[in-house]
Amino acid sequence: MIVGEIKRFLRDDGMIKVSRNLKEMSVRIYLVREVLENRLQREPNVEEIALEMGVEMEDVVLALDAGTEIESLQKVIYQGENNEITLMDKIPKALGEEELILDRLWLTQVLGLLKKEERALLYKRYFQNKTQSKIAQEMGISQVQVSRMEKKILIFLRGKL
Repeated sequence: MIVGEIKRFLRDDGMIKVSRNLKEMSVRIYLVREVLENRLQREPNVEEIALEMGVEMEDVVLALDAGTEIESLQKVIYQGENNEITLMDKIPKALGEEELILDRLWLTQVLGLLKKEERALLYKRYFQNKTQSKIAQEMGISQVQVSRMEKKILIFLRGKL
């Protein structure tokens, strides 16, 4: 009976618990995306979906991320001639010196576009490995504000890739 309940939980709720609001928004995004694809004759971007739905872009991104399926690194993606390739095999190995230099130049340039407060948040979060709660205390704001600010910065940075 316990095993059955665990299987039911994993089947119905997935490996990661996602709020009902995010699940519902994910379904609405899928429907809006189809409508926009037909109207625009191309795949709509996040901004267009957010405008059509009347919600923030961050909420759309969060719902899309929450709706993605989790993949195992051991998942076989190619099989042939007694040879299997897994997702783990496709993860790039350590970067060469040239790539590290280019990454550093890009990072320096794009961080220069951020406000001082945003750079400080990224430094504390990713270089000092501080929690959002600890950063919130240091900055005199709430953890939720730190979370929203971090998401906004990361969306901005992804747009600069």
